[in-house]
Amino acid sequence: MAELTAGQRVPLGADAVEINVSGAGLDRYARHLGAVLIALDASRRVPESFRPMDSGAREMRPGASFVEGGALRIDLNALPAEVDRLMLVLHILGGIGAGVTLRDLQSITTTIAAHRFPLDTTNRGEASVILVEIYRRNGEWRLSANGQGFVGGIGAVASSLNIDIPVTYPDDVQDIAPSPGGHDRPPPGSKFSGSGFAVDSRHVLTNAHVVDGARTVSVASEKLTSPAEVVFVDSRNDIALLRVERDLPAAARFRFALDLHLGEDIVVVGFPLQGLLGSGPQATAGNVSSLCGMGNDSSVMQFTAPTASGNSGGPILDTAGLVVGQVHSSLNIERIRQGGVNAENVNFGSKAPMLRTFLATNDVGCTVSDDSAQRNRADIVREARSYIYLVKCEA
Repeated sequence: MAELTAGQRVPLGADAVEINVSGAGLDRYARHLGAVLIALDASRRVPESFRPMDSGAREMRPGASFVEGGALRIDLNALPAEVDRLMLVLHILGGIGAGVTLRDLQSITTTIAAHRFPLDTTNRGEASVILVEIYRRNGEWRLSANGQGFVGGIGAVASSLNIDIPVTYPDDVQDIAPSPGGHDRPPPGSKFSGSGFAVDSRHVLTNAHVVDGARTVSVASEKLTSPAEVVFVDSRNDIALLRVERDLPAAARFRFALDLHLGEDIVVVGFPLQGLLGSGPQATAGNVSSLCGMGNDSSVMQFTAPTASGNSGGPILDTAGLVVGQVHSSLNIERIRQGGVNAENVNFGSKAPMLRTFLATNDVGCTVSDDSAQRNRADIVREARSYIYLVKCEA
């Protein structure tokens, strides 16, 4: 059996195949795992004849079915003619908030036909991974060993492909966190919101999962409201960049120093629980409780400042009022307690260096400051109110 490495592409060499996924931690965490088979046509759209196929629902599609034991059987000759590519995705039910990441699985091995693709996941903190792809090329079917992971789980995969992926959850498995993109897209006409902050006179930074599924987006502060356009999305790291139609009066400043310090004080400002807590911004304080996220993900920080639904995308500020991160997700404490574990204010944020890299990649400048003068919280929040925005979306 030929062993493949991530990124390797080879002829599949068979018309009927069975795909099996195994690994050291798969049995132990089986109740937390789901698999989805995604079909795309030549235009990278989902064919009407082959909607995403969920292992949890034991669904069947023309030429494909999940069978007892979790194996996936595919008859390539029986696939609809418009199917140009198949992608098999393994994901954590509930996203990173479930308390499980790819790291817990240790390793994942995918076998298909005469090929074997082992994937070491011991240092990976993502909540979903594209295992393999089968695609047409010059009249033959080929196999690609993918291995790309997404922190935001199956929702981030859906966002990156601009498709909808319905997921079936077992009765005893629920979302433990409002994890990025971890839920189905909202139905047409529904309204939802998050937080964001200006990085220059025309751009606002928010989370990818905040705008996922949005048909229209606008930003609003205490002084202005403006339509916004989603210009770039990094689904893997749950970051989205919005461009607005009018000049913004102020922008956040990022901390020049790239390092964080365990225990340092931080302030979070955003728009949680709109309609319940009022329409204005809310501010909370806490400290940096860990320098990495789930599964030792070094791009993520953990902090204790209380957050709620709607805080996602807002800035995390140091005691000088400089951006050191962006609110990302939090654990659902009630669900954790049901498992007999006590935990309070376990929240996660993307670190500022990754945000700055994202902006630079998209040719968007941001203000960086080495100001380390300590300020009181009221002053920090007063300044933040000039550049934070409620991100309003409609599906």
